[in-house]
Amino acid sequence: MNNVQNLHTEEEDAVPFGTLIANDVADQLQNGHFLGYRHRDYCGMGMQSDENQRFFYGEIYDGDLNNPKIFENRDLFVSWLSMQSTASLARLDDEEFYKGNQVITRKRLLEFIQ
Repeated sequence: MNNVQNLHTEEEDAVPFGTLIANDVADQLQNGHFLGYRHRDYCGMGMQSDENQRFFYGEIYDGDLNNPKIFENRDLFVSWLSMQSTASLARLDDEEFYKGNQVITRKRLLEFIQ
């Protein structure tokens, strides 16, 4: 299956998520929820927060974040996430395997915060 073909709607979604969604995601993460798939091998991209109120975004392998981008506080995370979009997080510049493969999308964020 060609992941890029499945991204046609995501490629068109370049609208930033905005601060409302970003803050709601941060709330969920701070409440101990993990955004990501947990299965064997490559699990896509995910997000979580820790007890020190830091936030993490990165690739998940075998259910755990691997070498994530670290945001030292909520404001930095919310500022970053609010400027992202489905298209910007689709990994379209990566190797074919990673393009659109279990990435963070607006749909996933909205499901996560409901």
